[in-house]
Amino acid sequence: MAEYLPGTLAVATGDALASRYRTSIELGLIEVIPARAEALRPGAVKVNGSWLDAQAIIAAPGLALAPIGAGRGDRIVGFWGPSGAEAAAPRVQAVERGVVQIVISSLPFRCPPAPYGLAMRLARRAGRLRRPIEVRLLTPEEHPLAALGRSVGDSLLAACAQAGVKVRLGAHLDPDGLTAGQLVGGGSVLEDAALTIVIPPHRASPLLRDLGDGRALVPADDRFATAAPGIFVAGDAAATAYPRAADPAAVSGVTAAEAILTELGYHDGNPRRTPEPDCYVDHGDGRHGRIRISYPDGPPPAGQPAVGVDAPAREQGAAFEDAHRRWQALRRDAPAP
Repeated sequence: MAEYLPGTLAVATGDALASRYRTSIELGLIEVIPARAEALRPGAVKVNGSWLDAQAIIAAPGLALAPIGAGRGDRIVGFWGPSGAEAAAPRVQAVERGVVQIVISSLPFRCPPAPYGLAMRLARRAGRLRRPIEVRLLTPEEHPLAALGRSVGDSLLAACAQAGVKVRLGAHLDPDGLTAGQLVGGGSVLEDAALTIVIPPHRASPLLRDLGDGRALVPADDRFATAAPGIFVAGDAAATAYPRAADPAAVSGVTAAEAILTELGYHDGNPRRTPEPDCYVDHGDGRHGRIRISYPDGPPPAGQPAVGVDAPAREQGAAFEDAHRRWQALRRDAPAP
């Protein structure tokens, strides 16, 4: 089963079930094995205890989430996906007063604007329900999404301020403490809160841990080939200058596949497409903004991003739902329901 990460926010606030953002993978002309890869090595992948031979491997296991401990009982939860959000939703909805803090534990993490969207969604939900709740967001970033320039971060900070969210930049927490349920930063315990939502540390998948030299992201060349012969890496796990977003992930997979086909003599090796990431940002109460990124001068680091920020509007919500339907259709090889 595949999950649609942008559905996490609606699930966390009880406005949708995780099942709405989960679908089976059924692709025409492609054999889909409903199992997890257990290990890989050059020329083979281990599935269900057996090694399957392969001339090349494209590994796209994403990033693994570190566990967040229960040292504070129901007052700290960690998730970053629809299933985890569904488990945490009763705690999120039960808060009637006090402070709710959202903590970005470390960099990198998937979908960088989304914690700001979660904070705004929670703040506006509290206002709608007339609950005296203060929402805070703590991040290790010195400025949000700084790799894209100042405009995106400035717009996120302004939107949070308008929603009543207090943002603390440059907040560094101890990842090991988080796994034990301890909120420790800068040598001191952070102020207590009615609920702390932690975006967990993102770590390398066990499949790729040896290729990343202990880092979360795996180094790869411009074809997304790793140092291991015949093993390519795509998606969030690949170390690239692009944001962790859908279009760069898709382009990495296509690029790796074309590189393999070129080596096998089935592709002409034409120049590859530069991704154009975009992201819908939840502002709460049914409004979404949009961040659009392109690279008119070519890929980074030589090419710099051109960024556009669309103001939040309810009409963007329909576009957000259309993106979800397209995601479903790609995985089921049929029109989305």
